[in-house]
Amino acid sequence: MKTLSTTFALTVALASPAAAQAPADFFKGKTLTIYVGLSAGGGYDMNARLLSRHIGKYIPGNPLVVVRNMPGAGGLVMTNQVANVAPRDGLHLGAPQRGVPFEPLLGQDVKAKFDPRTLNWIGSVNSDTSLAIVHKRTGIKSWKDLRNRDTIVAGTGVGTESVVVPYVLRNLMGLKFKVIAGFPGGSEMNLALARGEVDGRGTVSWTSLKPNYKEWIESGDYVMLFQMGLRKHKDLPDVPLAIDLAETEDLKRLLKIQFTAFELGRPIFAAEGVPADRIAVLRKAFDESMKDKDLQLEAEKSDQEVNPMTGQEMQEIFKEIYETPKALIARLAAASVEKADLKVLEGAKSGGD
Repeated sequence: MKTLSTTFALTVALASPAAAQAPADFFKGKTLTIYVGLSAGGGYDMNARLLSRHIGKYIPGNPLVVVRNMPGAGGLVMTNQVANVAPRDGLHLGAPQRGVPFEPLLGQDVKAKFDPRTLNWIGSVNSDTSLAIVHKRTGIKSWKDLRNRDTIVAGTGVGTESVVVPYVLRNLMGLKFKVIAGFPGGSEMNLALARGEVDGRGTVSWTSLKPNYKEWIESGDYVMLFQMGLRKHKDLPDVPLAIDLAETEDLKRLLKIQFTAFELGRPIFAAEGVPADRIAVLRKAFDESMKDKDLQLEAEKSDQEVNPMTGQEMQEIFKEIYETPKALIARLAAASVEKADLKVLEGAKSGGD
C-alpha cells in the first residue's frame, strides 16, 4: 500500500500539466478532497461533510467533493501534508482543528511546517463557542471549584487546544486542570467522560455538544463551567465567559489571543501557491454555499450552526494575530507549556473535537 506522501507525490506529477487551465475547465470531471485532520464522527468531520455535499454545485465544472479523515497530532499531520505535500492545484483542502494555525506562533517545537499567513483560507462555516464541562459526580459546581481540586480532562494531540487551553488556564488563572492526551477525537473523549475515566473536558464545542449529546444537556449530569470565545453564545446567557473571569487587563488580552481561534470556528484552507483564480473560485463557491437553502435546511435538521466567516476575513485575522508583540506572545507560549503531569495514551492516534 502506498504511503499518503507517495500518493500525493504521484498526484502532483499527474496534475502538473493542467496548471494553466481555466478554472471551469480544470475542475470539470475532477474530485476535490477535503482532508479532516481529526477522526470521523466529531464536529469538524460533520462540518466538512455538510460543506462537501453542497459546495460542488457552485464550483465551475461541478467537481465531485469528498471528505477524507487524516487524524494525527490533533490535525498537524494533515495540515503539514496539505500545506507541503499535496498538489497545489485547488483540489486538496485542509480542515484542521482551529488551534492548529496558531501552533507556529505559540508552539514549543518545530512540528508545524507552515505559515498561516501564506496559506489560502477559504472560509469557515461557523464561529464557535467552546465550553469547559465536568460530570456532576465530581462534585464540582462552578469554575471556582477548579482552584481547589485537581480535575482530569481529556485531550487530543499535544499542542492542540484541548491540551493547550487547560494548561493556559491553569498557569494563568490557577485552575487545577490535568490533561490525559492522545485521544483520537471528540467521540473517544466523550466516551471516556461518560465512563468516568476522566472528570471532564477542558474544551468541547457547543456546536458539537448541542446536536449530538442532547441527553447530556437535558439530564443535568454535566456542569457547564464557563465558555470560551470572544462573546457569549446566545444559547448560553448564564454560563460565564472565561475572559470575564480574568482579573487583570493583561490577562484579558492574553486570553483574547488564545480564544481568537474559536472565532475561526471550522477553518478550511488550500496550500500556498494554488493559482489565484482557483482560490477566487473556491472562496466564491464557499460563500455561495453558505447561502444555499438546502445546506441551511440540512444544518437546521442536524442542529448544526451556520455562522460563516469568509476566507478574506480569516486571512486578516491571522495577519493581525501574528503581529502581536513578541513579549506578550512569549508569556502566552510559556503558559501553554505542558507540565510533567501530562500523560499521553499509549498507542493512541491524535485528533480532535
